[in-house]
Amino acid sequence: MPRASRDPLFNEAPLRAVLDHQEEAVRNAVDQVPANKMRDGDEAAIVRDLVNRFSITPIQFTEGAISAEAEETQVDVSGSWDRDTMDGGPYYVPGVRVSYYVPFLGDKELFKYQPSTHSFRLPRAEVLSGELAFRFTDPDSNVTTTKARFDEEFRHTREWTTCVNQDVERFNAELPSKVARLVSERRGRLRQVASGANSLGIPIRSREASPARPVASQAPRAPKAAARPDRYDVALSFAGEDRAYVEKVAEALKASGIEVFYDAYEKVELWGKNLVDHLAEIYQKRSRFVVMFISKHYVQKAWPTHERQHAQARALVAREQYILPARFDDTEVPGMTSTVAYVDLRQVTPEELASMIKAKLQ
Repeated sequence: MPRASRDPLFNEAPLRAVLDHQEEAVRNAVDQVPANKMRDGDEAAIVRDLVNRFSITPIQFTEGAISAEAEETQVDVSGSWDRDTMDGGPYYVPGVRVSYYVPFLGDKELFKYQPSTHSFRLPRAEVLSGELAFRFTDPDSNVTTTKARFDEEFRHTREWTTCVNQDVERFNAELPSKVARLVSERRGRLRQVASGANSLGIPIRSREASPARPVASQAPRAPKAAARPDRYDVALSFAGEDRAYVEKVAEALKASGIEVFYDAYEKVELWGKNLVDHLAEIYQKRSRFVVMFISKHYVQKAWPTHERQHAQARALVAREQYILPARFDDTEVPGMTSTVAYVDLRQVTPEELASMIKAKLQ
């Protein structure tokens, strides 16, 4: 009998309490807008910015990109009536562990909270960055027996997620009117204060302006480091064996002022990070395009596979082109159809490819 992983979802706190806290954060944010901007600025723009800031992204599964992996493991069969191990344990036997990965878009924190309507049994999975992992073990090394268990657990997870999304979508739908009311009320208060102050008949000092102060002589300061981009123009996904070509492409893109994610440029940024989570963010959420350098090495390596899976998950729901394939050879890529147009790198120089990428961005 396959055994499931034991990480319950949706069990940390009621989602309603979290949404109430979000509403309180909205009120505080309205009060923190500078008075002159709130009083004299574009009211619609202020409302729009606050709504964008505090809206919550619902969960959306990309079921077409579900993947699995199987590996040998030791399975504890203590307590199994059919193995005569009811008298203690643990008792380990050779078996298999099968992991099913379901990519998703949206706020992964939502998997922590209990929706207003739900069933009694909590679904179980491991929340990774951009995907859920469902893990099952089988002491008989029978991989296929885990599939029905996964289907049932994922169905249950979808039901809970639907309930969560209903609460979130209701919050998002009500947010614009609530923000508009709070902004309008504060603008009214500020204008009332300004009108009352002007009626005093004496000059009114502005709190935004402060008297000039003498500047003390200071030692020169080191320049601040440039902030890392929240969104890259293009991310390069490749195998190490193909680095010589890819690096020339990266250099040409960087020289053109294009924000490119190339691992050799990110050594300090990547130092100490959880690369599984960070790279998932880059290749699924934080790049405008992903250039996939396809070769026999590319489909065999773990990290390129990780990058590819997250890029494909994004491509499934993107409303525009996202993955730009470039081929060193004719190796088949899982999940990519033969009808997708690609660049043949056997006939294109790195500089020419960089020019093509730049044109695509424009």
